[in-house]
Amino acid sequence: MGAHHHNQPIQDNPKFVFDNKLKVFTIALIALGIISLALTYFTGSEHAHIRFWTNLLQNAVFFTGIAFASLFFVATHTVAWGGWQTIFKRIPEAMMMFMPVGIILLGLVYAGVLTDATGTDFLYLWSDEEALKNDKLVIHKSAFLNPMNYLLTLVVIALWTGFAYMIRRLSTQQDADRKLRVVNYEKIHMWSAIFLPIAGFSSAFAIWQWVMSVDPHWYSTLFAWYATVSVWVSAICLMYLLILFLKTRGHLQYFTKEHTHDLGKYVFGFSVFWTYLWFSQFMLIWYANNGEETQYYFLRFEQFQGVFYLNILINFIIPFLTLMMNSAKRATGTLGFMAGLVLFGHWLDYYQMIKPGVWYNWEHAQHEKHEGHDKHDGKHEEKKEEHKEHSDVYRLNENNSPKAVLTDYQGDKHGVKDHTNVSPDSAHSHIDSTAHTHTDSLSHDNHDHGATGHEGHDHGDGHDHGKEAHDAHKDHGHAFVMGIHFPGLLELGTMLGFLGLFLFVTFTFLSKASLMPKNDPYIDESKHHHVWYDL
Repeated sequence: MGAHHHNQPIQDNPKFVFDNKLKVFTIALIALGIISLALTYFTGSEHAHIRFWTNLLQNAVFFTGIAFASLFFVATHTVAWGGWQTIFKRIPEAMMMFMPVGIILLGLVYAGVLTDATGTDFLYLWSDEEALKNDKLVIHKSAFLNPMNYLLTLVVIALWTGFAYMIRRLSTQQDADRKLRVVNYEKIHMWSAIFLPIAGFSSAFAIWQWVMSVDPHWYSTLFAWYATVSVWVSAICLMYLLILFLKTRGHLQYFTKEHTHDLGKYVFGFSVFWTYLWFSQFMLIWYANNGEETQYYFLRFEQFQGVFYLNILINFIIPFLTLMMNSAKRATGTLGFMAGLVLFGHWLDYYQMIKPGVWYNWEHAQHEKHEGHDKHDGKHEEKKEEHKEHSDVYRLNENNSPKAVLTDYQGDKHGVKDHTNVSPDSAHSHIDSTAHTHTDSLSHDNHDHGATGHEGHDHGDGHDHGKEAHDAHKDHGHAFVMGIHFPGLLELGTMLGFLGLFLFVTFTFLSKASLMPKNDPYIDESKHHHVWYDL
């Protein structure tokens, strides 16, 4: 590793001050987030507050995940005896201290699930008593998907927080006493080595509970990797944006294009790795052709196309084409723009992980309510069965074999049609065709009722309840809803609010220690970090 010489001595400014102007800015962002969340709750009752709960869950998981990834960043580089990141390591050390706030935020979600708050039964079907009575797949997974295991995820965050406090305390102690530079570094190395395997298993457990269980009939062995890489690259992007901000204030003078280049390689490389995991998950599910898996992508293809394709564009195509050049990875402005874009892109990635599954749960509940009205009139039984065929989806039978079985999404409470003689491919083709027409089936059904003279069911109060159920489902179940099918202003406001809270915590901890870990054993190597590369 060669030396990187400077013509004049660099006057380092190691102390960051979290001044009042910056505090007001972050608090304003927090206020914006609170107002946005409140508006989603009080103006979204027609959708059972699912917009509120999904926004809270998405942002709580995303920013807690970034804090976890920051701790992972510090631990992995310490275990690998890395030195190039030392001059800016206080930034991820401050970012990881957001995790206690994550306990509170996800604790609010847990409290909603535990108290059966309006909308949480659509958030997690395994928390719904009706689903636990009638849905065989949810019942089968209830040993893992239950409130007690969800509570354990908060214990997991507390465990991560313990490692974060220990590592940060040992790091900051080095500043006051040079004699501790080697002793404390060895302790940090030990705690990091203990943390990494715990992090690998516990992060998968947590992300399965928080995000994958939103779609309890679907599973993927790659999901934990996929979701973790998403917050990892997000942490790298936010880290670089904070570095740029601190440099504008006269800090991190030793941070050069060599460090920029390394962080750019991280953003580029893990954007490609994220895409590899995304495609592998999609390809294996498509190839296996199991119904309870393919419905995950079918729903996103049909009703969430804007988010689906924008996710691929922002998180792969644009960063790949831009950062594949070495010069782009060393250009401060280019990498800064890409860091901001990719950070937003992976926030959008978590949006599409959560929103479609919850929306489908709500849609199905409205369909069940509509079927309940049909049961009052025997003349509608045949029409109900025809309508039911349009809403049927693929899933495994009771023995979990990949035989094509058509049944209602919520289980066998209406009975199972066993198509034993139907091949999986042909059955799947039938499902694709019927599912494709599902979005139009309600309006078609309503038209048929009108044609036969059955406009609804008169319950003696002068109201046409059957028609009301049809219209409500048609108007709300399949129509485009801002904040569900695509992020609206309230979603962006909520995201900015959580970002403001994250920055408030990060700036607070940055101001409590020197930005320059002057007694770290690798500080000189980091100051003179250089890559033999010529433009």
